[in-house]
Amino acid sequence: MSLVQASQNWRWVFDPRDPQLRIVLDNQHEHVCPYKTSRLVPIGPLNTSFSVADAEAFEQFSEALQYTQTLSSALILSASLNYLIINHFGRPQMPQSWYFQLQNQPLSYPTQLGSLVELNSGLASATFAIVSQRDDVSECMLLDHEMLVSEIKTLRQFDVIKVVNSRLQPASAMLVDTSCDSLSRLA
Repeated sequence: MSLVQASQNWRWVFDPRDPQLRIVLDNQHEHVCPYKTSRLVPIGPLNTSFSVADAEAFEQFSEALQYTQTLSSALILSASLNYLIINHFGRPQMPQSWYFQLQNQPLSYPTQLGSLVELNSGLASATFAIVSQRDDVSECMLLDHEMLVSEIKTLRQFDVIKVVNSRLQPASAMLVDTSCDSLSRLA
């Protein structure tokens, strides 16, 4: 059972005059999309309730993260809401595996939605959650605060990157709290 359950009152809201996709949770709280509009499919004016599929996707990802027993409830909530945004509105991307070191041995366990893995850029290692898998590639969401992947590129918390599975390694870091608070109060 997830810590927070999706509600029929949750709404997708997008106003082209203020190009920030939002998930309104109730009359007092909203989650602002952390992704640039270039990372999302084109969105027109939007003010619609969550679908059953949205609620099920939120529950599935949230429960998978909760199962790890290493993440704070705030991180699980934020990651799950961002997963919904990527799942619903994310623009397809090509693998960017060159940023990460090749692993000599494949993972000794099967991965699935919400599995925690680690990626190592040679400059830093960080913990990610799998948000989708297809064939030999996975899309991974950064759970750490940030990760330096090259001298000129840094991933921010909740950024999603696609990599070939030969770059995945077991998660070694135990994330308990990354001080994320992505919910804001409505004015």
